[in-house]
Amino acid sequence: MRFTVEQIGSFEGVYSAILTPFDKERKLNQAVLRRLVNYQLGQGLHGFFVCGSTGEGFLMSPEERRRVAEVVVEETRGRGKVIVHVGHISSDIAASLAHHAEKIGADAISSTSPVYYPVGIEGTFYHYKIIASACSLPFLAYNIPATTKIGLIPEHLSGLSEMETFIGMKYTGYNLFEMGTIAEEMGERGIVLFGADEMFLPALTMGARGSIGSTQNLLPARFVEIYQAFQRGEIQRARELQTQVNRVVRVLLKYGSPAWKAYAKKSGFDCGEHRPPFKPLTSEQLKELFSELEPTGVL
Repeated sequence: MRFTVEQIGSFEGVYSAILTPFDKERKLNQAVLRRLVNYQLGQGLHGFFVCGSTGEGFLMSPEERRRVAEVVVEETRGRGKVIVHVGHISSDIAASLAHHAEKIGADAISSTSPVYYPVGIEGTFYHYKIIASACSLPFLAYNIPATTKIGLIPEHLSGLSEMETFIGMKYTGYNLFEMGTIAEEMGERGIVLFGADEMFLPALTMGARGSIGSTQNLLPARFVEIYQAFQRGEIQRARELQTQVNRVVRVLLKYGSPAWKAYAKKSGFDCGEHRPPFKPLTSEQLKELFSELEPTGVL
């Protein structure tokens, strides 16, 4: 089936690549996850990207990933969109996750390009077709070449469009010319949701129709304000908000992925530590992190 322009457009907006909270034994903390969902929806987010890079999807078993998706769908209760990242090194396991996402009532699925094995773009198309054929949900290609080594470029759109359920792309990268070309060539028949938080506003000017990112867990209202200000044509206000966000992102990037969970804990959402191979921040690093965040005014 092909999706209508209206159905594709319904995915516009701001999504968090929602954190996966773990307890002290590194098992899923469902209570905190439910609190995160409700808090972020209350701040105006339009939905969630589940078990992506930020959600540590690749560090969980398929059974754990299914449960995370179930909890987010249950708690969202139709108040926002739930996009489940089903990417896996195995196409068959990814397909089983896609089938499960449809079964529990998710709104869409997404997947990175294949990882580890050098299968190239033809292998990527094959991987995606296996996943997409496992369910009837809208499919978003997850373009993140910094980690997968396979970048999706405008010339690949014809291959992606052979999948009837393909509706667009989560684009995580800095090449806005390339991203803008992808958005232009898809037109209303496809959507780009941008994944580099620190460049959300410029991405909107180049054709992105929303965002999916890590920092939306921490500053959800600011990202929604950027999006709304841009839609109203208030570019100076949007620029001011993006600058505020970037002061925070600049600090977080210095300390790496564990900094996002450290910030979340400081904000009242104890998401535990990242799973290995991420190394926990030391007490000294945490002290320095919050010392550097203090002047940004967001704590």
